[in-house]
Amino acid sequence: MTKVLVIDDEGQIRRFLRAGFELHGFVVLEAENAAAGLKAATFNKPDLIILDLNLPNIEGSEVLERIRSWSNVPIIV
Repeated sequence: MTKVLVIDDEGQIRRFLRAGFELHGFVVLEAENAAAGLKAATFNKPDLIILDLNLPNIEGSEVLERIRSWSNVPIIV
């Protein structure tokens, strides 16, 4: 199954995206901050990442840069 990782600090947005993706048969992983998102991206190898740029602990652009240093997974910002 195709895995989608949603990295966003807003629970309501994560729930909305989860509902839409699961409706179409995707497995959805959620991360509420940058650290959790980086960990999930590393250990779960998602097929797509949805990334919020305004995260509380590390800017989304930094997360994007870190993931790009080792992966070519598609990322929607």
